[in-house]
Amino acid sequence: MQINHHVGRLSKPVRYFLRGEKKTPIVYFTLAINDLPNRKATFIDYVAFNKTAEVINKYVNQVGGVVEVTFNMRNHNYTDPKTNQKVYEVQNVVTEFRIYPTQKESQKIEEYVLAQSVVPAELPVENYPEYPNFGTDDFSYVEG
Repeated sequence: MQINHHVGRLSKPVRYFLRGEKKTPIVYFTLAINDLPNRKATFIDYVAFNKTAEVINKYVNQVGGVVEVTFNMRNHNYTDPKTNQKVYEVQNVVTEFRIYPTQKESQKIEEYVLAQSVVPAELPVENYPEYPNFGTDDFSYVEG
């Protein structure tokens, strides 16, 4: 089985559905992937099922946000209810994903980390452990 990997920007809101008798969670979304040679984007559709779909629906919600996906390609066919014709397509089924924070979110995280950083209390010099003398063969200061 071939595993594929893309990084792109969410181009429109995630669509979430519960389908079938078992109410299987399914999400559909589209990423804009940059084509480097011609500097144009290719829009690629993805689908995710079950727990992956629930987590994507919950956390992938900012259009324009950068998302990395790992996916498998699979054949999918169904009968179109309008035309009653058989439709064959390839689906990109997401198995893993990662969300990258935007610049604003990164700044908020950085500010939070800086605010949470603790300055260690200064130890008086007499509380520091004795510095070993590496110029001697006496290792009696080493415990154990």
